[in-house]
Amino acid sequence: MGQHDITPDMNVWNVIQDHPETIEVFRRHGCPDMSSGFFAMTAHAMKVKWAAKVHGIELESLLTDLNLAIHPEEDEGTLH
Repeated sequence: MGQHDITPDMNVWNVIQDHPETIEVFRRHGCPDMSSGFFAMTAHAMKVKWAAKVHGIELESLLTDLNLAIHPEEDEGTLH
């Protein structure tokens, strides 16, 4: 993955604002829609690693899928 990867310590709000294609990845992994409403407020303060922990998501799987969403050319045909 490249130098602009999504990391565990990134703020969820910044991730979804910079990469709207990740909203669906968060949803697919069991997170609520964090682009609006109450969850948007929490997304401003929540790091990716805490979103994974709170929603019972395996962090490495979430990070892999988030990074594939923003770097689709790096997908080697692996389904996540």
